[in-house]
Amino acid sequence: MENKVQEMRSGVPAREIGVITAEVRELCRQAQTMALMYAIEIGRRLVEAKEVLPHGEWGNWLKNEVEFSQSTANNFMRLFDEYGAAQITIFGATTNSQSIANLPYTKALQLLAVPSEEREAFAESVDAENLSVSELKAAIKERNDAIAAAEQERKRRADAEDAAERAEAAAKEAEKRANEAVSLEAKVKDLEARLAEEKKKPAKLSSGAAKELREKTEREAEARIKKELANMIMNTQKEAEAAKKAAEEAELRRVLAENEAKEAREKLNESTKLLKTANPAITTFKTYFDTVQEILRKMKTSLCEIRERDTETAAKLDSALCALAENIKAEFGGKHG
Repeated sequence: MENKVQEMRSGVPAREIGVITAEVRELCRQAQTMALMYAIEIGRRLVEAKEVLPHGEWGNWLKNEVEFSQSTANNFMRLFDEYGAAQITIFGATTNSQSIANLPYTKALQLLAVPSEEREAFAESVDAENLSVSELKAAIKERNDAIAAAEQERKRRADAEDAAERAEAAAKEAEKRANEAVSLEAKVKDLEARLAEEKKKPAKLSSGAAKELREKTEREAEARIKKELANMIMNTQKEAEAAKKAAEEAELRRVLAENEAKEAREKLNESTKLLKTANPAITTFKTYFDTVQEILRKMKTSLCEIRERDTETAAKLDSALCALAENIKAEFGGKHG
């Protein structure tokens, strides 16, 4: 009825609310786009100004002439570096990414946390245009966490492969030492046999002094040979045992690395699954939940301070918090119980 009266007064037919709504939304989108364009162009001028100003004058110029903080100026310049087209066309300023061009300044700034070569595809995959800033920030964090987990799993797998290679090399070295020990032992037996044969041969000396000298020389040679061979065998056995121990330790490290890699893969699969199944409603709930937890933590700190100065007031606040907890329990318990 009111629309009819307005139509009669103005002489112009009243428009449908849906048409008006669509126009408001489009104007808001255009305003956001223009805000990003202006931010990029501010960044372009700031880059130019920094090149022109004398060394050491940049901070003073920001503070006194344009009233920007260093961080704000850096954000504008990064937006220009990452999104700004190299030249201004006859149609005005443009971005080098059409999907980014439709986003507001705050979302474009958040997307700087994604590498430039993946940024546009990521923005489209999560429908960044229809997410809130907090939801977009959470989606970027989930992406970066998943990539970090994948890189950690790749490194652990590489470490496991490296440990396995070292274990295999140590095992081969141990086998080589063992073979050398067997060969050396055979040589020892051969020398001992040859020495025994020499002792059995009749002496051809003409005098007792010569015979005694020969026997002494043989005893010394035998003792020296036995000592040298014993040392060689002992050293070879020690090296073989050390190589075997190193191989066992390397095998243990390989098994531990494989277990860690398996756990990392499972965590990565969980993160990837969560990332794929994430939706704005879940992300929004998580954001609100984290916010409530932070508020409760601050309330607890404040309540402790009040209790130290005013126990009566603190007791009343305790009662109020208990009542709030009961209301929350009744609200959610009634719906899901």
